[in-house]
Amino acid sequence: MKFYNIIFILFCINLSACQFIDSEKMIDNEQIENTSMSAILDKKISSMVDDLTSFKKYDYKNKATLITTIVWSDSLTFKNVNHPMQYLGHQLSESIKTELVHREAKVLEHKSAAHLAVSTEASYFLSRDIELLAKESAAEYIIAGTFIESKDGAMVNIEVIDFKSHEILGTAG
Repeated sequence: MKFYNIIFILFCINLSACQFIDSEKMIDNEQIENTSMSAILDKKISSMVDDLTSFKKYDYKNKATLITTIVWSDSLTFKNVNHPMQYLGHQLSESIKTELVHREAKVLEHKSAAHLAVSTEASYFLSRDIELLAKESAAEYIIAGTFIESKDGAMVNIEVIDFKSHEILGTAG
């Protein structure tokens, strides 16, 4: 009889342990479901900046970097349209800039400079009009990129370009 009682007690302990483990899994899933889109975007941007700064050729702490507005890949411009992603390029640029500054990168504010195409809607490095691009800059590097709407949100491609040689030193997406 004692043997059956011991087995019953062990069974109950095992069953309660399974319930405890399942409860922890449910909490983790709830935390994931409650993660804000902003937090997800922050993690993705941090990951992209990790990728960019991992390239040895990109000396981001010692040489100046400019960051342009990330633009639509089909037009290489900001689109002033009523669209949920209308300002995504601006947000990506500012977030990348912030992340780089937090990593002690040497980042220049280009909106006051004359070497980029700057309009009332966006700043550009990528352009189909070569006359819009300047010939000189105090920066060694420029970060530019494109995005396109996809089924799950947006596909983003970012690149670090050596300003003088136009060599692509690193990419992230």
